[in-house]
Amino acid sequence: MREQFKVGEVVYSARYDSTASIEAEIENHSKHGWLYRIYLLSENQQQYAYQPAYELASLEHLRTLGIKI
Repeated sequence: MREQFKVGEVVYSARYDSTASIEAEIENHSKHGWLYRIYLLSENQQQYAYQPAYELASLEHLRTLGIKI
């Protein structure tokens, strides 16, 4: 988990149990922190959604292990 992500980064969305692409950084909300527009990448949920950073997980550690995402 991180507080901030880069546009274009592929992350895991806990709310939708899906990988997702960060499409836009919306705002740093006083209550929820950074909010993002994401695009869900699973076969049955290809749609846009909005989520706070605390519901997203970075997949960088998997890339450093050599796993292609």
